[in-house]
Amino acid sequence: MIVRMIRHDRSTRSASGANRGESHHGWQRGAVAHQATRPRAGWLVALTLLVLAMLGVLVFVAAWVVGGRALPQINSVQSLLPQGSQSSTQEEERFADDGAASTPLTSTDLNLIPIDASDATLPGAPESTEIQQIPLDSLNALKSLGWSVPHLAGFGLATEYAETGVVDGVRTVQVRLTDGEHRLDISETRPEESGVELAALESKLDDVVDTSAAVRETLALRTGDDCQLYVSEESQEWTAAMESSRVQYVVTSDLPAETAEQISNWVMATDRSRVQVLPIVPSGSERLERGFEELLAWLTD
Repeated sequence: MIVRMIRHDRSTRSASGANRGESHHGWQRGAVAHQATRPRAGWLVALTLLVLAMLGVLVFVAAWVVGGRALPQINSVQSLLPQGSQSSTQEEERFADDGAASTPLTSTDLNLIPIDASDATLPGAPESTEIQQIPLDSLNALKSLGWSVPHLAGFGLATEYAETGVVDGVRTVQVRLTDGEHRLDISETRPEESGVELAALESKLDDVVDTSAAVRETLALRTGDDCQLYVSEESQEWTAAMESSRVQYVVTSDLPAETAEQISNWVMATDRSRVQVLPIVPSGSERLERGFEELLAWLTD
């Protein structure tokens, strides 16, 4: 009887040990399975982040490339002029190569401000010179070509229009600034090629001011340049003429004559400072912004 009880106890302990062993092995298998699941989920998250990062880089590179292609290629003032823009020598109708009459584009078609014939005059330019308007939204592009007039903004004056013409390889760009009551015309003349020489500065004044009926004064500007100032009491206008290395300026205004010296200093100081910002190169942010705009336009079309 005792022997049987002992055998029963041993078998019971063996069974309990077996159960505990199975439970232990089952817990180990569950832990291993859990550990195997976590790496898989981590790889999925990492892969997703990697794909998103690659897509972001691709979009960034595409915007940079497209933004570079979208930048306007400006190499001359002529390239800024719209085809058929208003000029002082336009005929009432033009004839095509086959002899058929065609209607020229008007200033309204080109979103340009009409200019009176008396205003469409460039200093030193003969009456036969074709004078064309420069769209105001293109005026800023002249900065990269070395012109000073786009930098001239101040004294509470806004740009009303800009015009240009070429005489014997010498180009003049003139802007009119106004506050609604007074006007300020600034013309800038530069040779288009290195071998072209500028005419005498005095030759540009004949059509602008009657020098024989005006009081002449020579001003010494802060830049070290001389300014020839003509004040006409009859017309209540003044004209200032200045020149530097391969550039000439003629400024005419009906502002008070007391402002002539200040404005002349402003013009020549701008001519000096513009050299410090050449060449004008769009910043990286501007290029990216232009590229994203182009990409967005493609997606929305």
